[in-house]
Amino acid sequence: MDITALWKVICVKAFRRRQLPLDLEHCSPLALRAVIQDVRTPAHILDGIAQVYSDDEDILRDLVLCPNLDETTLAFIALTASDEVKSFISGTRVIEVDVGEHPAVEEAGGKKKRLNTQQLVLKMSMSQKLKLAMSGAKEARGLLIRESSKLIALAVLSNPRLTVGEVEFFAKSTNLSEDVIRKIGTNAEWTRKPAIIFALVNNPKTPVPISIGFIPRLSERELALLEKSRNIPGPVRTAARNMLVKKKAGK
Repeated sequence: MDITALWKVICVKAFRRRQLPLDLEHCSPLALRAVIQDVRTPAHILDGIAQVYSDDEDILRDLVLCPNLDETTLAFIALTASDEVKSFISGTRVIEVDVGEHPAVEEAGGKKKRLNTQQLVLKMSMSQKLKLAMSGAKEARGLLIRESSKLIALAVLSNPRLTVGEVEFFAKSTNLSEDVIRKIGTNAEWTRKPAIIFALVNNPKTPVPISIGFIPRLSERELALLEKSRNIPGPVRTAARNMLVKKKAGK
């Protein structure tokens, strides 16, 4: 190698700049918009922006307009965003949000494409699902509470948008993991609701110690139903019978 070529190699190594990772959380609004609007921005960067700024409707609208936005990211936005952003998606991307089981197809005659979020949620990454579980809408919560991943299923219960009605429905469900049922059964706020208590005791997935702890708080009618039930564990049924006898004797 001659001296000129050698110096070229030395200069390249000396002055080569290392690319810094993109700090999405601390980008200025102007820089962030430039990143979003750049057609060369990879889909995974757009997905990261959608997760970090899931509460910023202006940024979400900019993302929806990106031609290279991944469909799973679009589904993520649809399931976490407000009704206004959902309407924007429908009007801008010529897409209808669908949480049913029908496959997503492009209909003839220029009609809207149906975005099957149920199928797309299954394709989401762990980080997408986790963020969706903690901030998503009711449809997303209903899907992700059944995830085989304990981390994701339990994250649904920390979603601030979760309603008491949903918790009662989960407490009745026999196809959810025992971890989810235990989490509901140890939540002081939720277990102040009589309907949730009875749903838990009547659920065979509820750990026996938790169910027995709720027995004294049940009415005679509820105890009578539990006494005759063959779906709950024997110790819970026995505890219900004993409490029913005790309550009747105390009258």
